[in-house]
Amino acid sequence: MIQVSISYGFGEYNRYNSENIPDNIQLALYKYENFKEADLDFLAQNNINVNVVHLPLDTLRRDIGEIFDLTNLINRKVKTKKFVIHPNKFIISFLDYFIESMGEYPEYMLCIENFQWRKKKVLRSPLEILEWCIKYPNHIGMCIDTSHTEEIWFDHKIITHLLTPHTKVIHLSNRNKKERKQHMPFNSGNGDLNLMAFVNHLKFIKWNGDLVLEYMAEHRDKIYKNYLFLKEHLNG
Repeated sequence: MIQVSISYGFGEYNRYNSENIPDNIQLALYKYENFKEADLDFLAQNNINVNVVHLPLDTLRRDIGEIFDLTNLINRKVKTKKFVIHPNKFIISFLDYFIESMGEYPEYMLCIENFQWRKKKVLRSPLEILEWCIKYPNHIGMCIDTSHTEEIWFDHKIITHLLTPHTKVIHLSNRNKKERKQHMPFNSGNGDLNLMAFVNHLKFIKWNGDLVLEYMAEHRDKIYKNYLFLKEHLNG
């Protein structure tokens, strides 16, 4: 079953705020300084499912112990074990530590997000991430962000046989490369990608993972409607 959710964050300046908060979310921890334990209590008290947590953008620049103190707190409060992380030059040392120490933590799934379009130097492409996923399939997964992904990866054969077996999270949004716009509504009329065909193929192959709508703030008026549509379309 495809779990459809919205990327949702707390705090005045969090770009993932939405006019409505659905039953299923990816909790977007945009910045460490905006994190409040009370937000986790609010989610738990209101029976909101936190399917995924997107760790803060500067996570890998922080002390590793601090990172896992945060993940353990989140796990205790809202039972989440799936975490998305942005790669940078510190990602390899972080993964080495996690693999060596994973017996100390719950069965977390760390999902590395691709950044091929931005030409990140370390673990920037799905193929590089895939090597880690194959080596540690129970602990490391892939997060495919469609706004960051080159068109070749949307080939149905590649999706079916190479990527989706190791893809645990998909950040779904459109993009316009010429205008340098990202995280547009998935059905945007001026987007580069045919994401309707993409999600229909995910349904056809019975992909089992978290499909997260992740839009820029100027599109937040559309995100909840798109969430309701995809939830019904993919699982109705």
